[in-house]
Amino acid sequence: MIDKEELEKRIEEIIRNPEHQKEKILELISQVSNDSGEGLQELMDFFFQYQVEKEKHLHKIIDIILDYSTKISKEQNSETLLLILADFGKTIVESDRATLWLIDEVEGVFWTKVGHGISNIKIPLSMGIIGEVYATKETITVNDPYNHPKFNPEIDKKTNYKTNSILATPIFDKKGNMIGVFQAINKLNEQQQFLPEDTQLFNIVVSYISNILDVDHLAQENRYFIQEQTKAAQKQQAMLVNELKNDDKLDVTVYFKPYDFLSGDSYSLHKLPDGGYLIYVLDAMGHGIVPSLTCVSVLSFVKKGIEERLTFSELANAFGKSLEYILSDLEQLSATFIHIDKDLQYVEYFSAGMYPTLVKNGDEIIELKANNIPFMNFFLSIKVDKIETPNFEKLLVYSDGITEDTNYYVEKNDMHIMLDKDILANYFEVIKDKKMDDDVTAVLIEKKENNE
Repeated sequence: MIDKEELEKRIEEIIRNPEHQKEKILELISQVSNDSGEGLQELMDFFFQYQVEKEKHLHKIIDIILDYSTKISKEQNSETLLLILADFGKTIVESDRATLWLIDEVEGVFWTKVGHGISNIKIPLSMGIIGEVYATKETITVNDPYNHPKFNPEIDKKTNYKTNSILATPIFDKKGNMIGVFQAINKLNEQQQFLPEDTQLFNIVVSYISNILDVDHLAQENRYFIQEQTKAAQKQQAMLVNELKNDDKLDVTVYFKPYDFLSGDSYSLHKLPDGGYLIYVLDAMGHGIVPSLTCVSVLSFVKKGIEERLTFSELANAFGKSLEYILSDLEQLSATFIHIDKDLQYVEYFSAGMYPTLVKNGDEIIELKANNIPFMNFFLSIKVDKIETPNFEKLLVYSDGITEDTNYYVEKNDMHIMLDKDILANYFEVIKDKKMDDDVTAVLIEKKENNE
């Protein structure tokens, strides 16, 4: 006789494994009917309810397919289309993330710029679970990835993300050539495991990909895109100015970690003709070409102001007038500009939308809080403040990537500990290979010990 607990267990096994499902159901019904009429009624009620839920689920799947079919048919931009397809796969199998990996046969890599939680990256065709899919040309479901020989846990460590389950299926074009792998990560059910049904649903999205993507063209387009971004990033970093590397009075430590190829952060450190110092850190809105151009425009403006020997207040006033030419519509720029006089006796500054710059003056730590709203493309009368620093020791200016990162943040009230060069260095060593939420920049200025 089958007790209730055993009955529920057998039913769950049948539902989760659709192979020979009909025969197993009939076998169980036969067995229960011989044991108890009450058990048979319970079994029939259970399967009736299961059919109702299955019908609801089917309608939900149909609605998802119709919704995304409409979006796909209307979209002309290839990059947006890839995003829609990734989201389609994520939604239909109810996973936390989905990534569309396409094959570049010329370079022998998988590449993607379409995935939840990742940026534009390339990996060898032999790497990881998707590398095994490439080798076998078959769908792979891994519900215990940390015990799978092909799984690389280092990626989880770098991204601070735990992979519990993986579904990866090959994509073939109309000629039967493999063109990519579609991968879903972390099934959002109670067991956090992908089921055979998920493979069937994933194949619906794969069929769309197979029919509408020109992968060779996309790979060529992506190679060009990466080459151009790499050149632009190299040019951008070459324009980061640090004229204080061998200064007689100050030691300078700079950390700069872009979120992606092109950074919205920038910095510039200048020695002024009168012996003083001009330092700024920018945090332009976004990460692409537009904020990068904004950073270059600000540098050009500052260099011109230094050549014209503008005072710091004159520079602030001219900068306010130039914003309509530097910034595009709706673009915002956060920035902190610092002027330290040649004898380190005072600091002038104007700051917009930035966390406080920290100044150590003897035993006192002074916060230079933002005294302007974030800059936009209209004239702003920029406020300049000044503090006396007769016992100047250190100054730290930084972007919000440090205090606002999801996993590697430093509390605003704890930022004063970063005035210690070793602690600051240790923080940037920790995040060196980590995927951050934003660009991260920090500039630490210290008075040299022999300059009393």
